[in-house]
Parts: sequence; C-alpha cells; structure tokens
Amino acid sequence: MPKKHEKNKFSITVCGEFFPEIYPTHRSSKWSRGEEDPLTTEMRLFCACMRWAFNRLLEGASRHEIK
Repeated sequence: MPKKHEKNKFSITVCGEFFPEIYPTHRSSKWSRGEEDPLTTEMRLFCACMRWAFNRLLEGASRHEIK
C-alpha cells in the first residue's frame, strides 16, 4: 500500500542524473578537472533553485506562479 504524503512534507525523486553509469562522467568541465562531482553539481543546482523559489515567496509570489 503506498504511503500517503503529508500536505506540507517535501518529497524528492532520485533521477538518473544523480548516478551516471560511468563515474566520473566528463560532461562538465568541472567534473573532468576534478573540481566537482556529479552529485555536488546536482546539489548546487538544487540549492540554487530552492533559494530562488524561497526568495520569490518572500517577495509575495504565489506557489502557482513559481511552479
């Protein structure tokens, strides 16, 4: 039986981008230089999106506008 999610609970889905078949992948120049790995890149981009959405909410935008 699937779990029912709480209304205000944040849920995530892990996609293939997090765990590529060939590690480290060389799609990003930062990855090939060893400055960043794929998971760090995904987390950096995810955090940037969360900050952007939070700042829009602080400015008064509705959830539906942000989506």
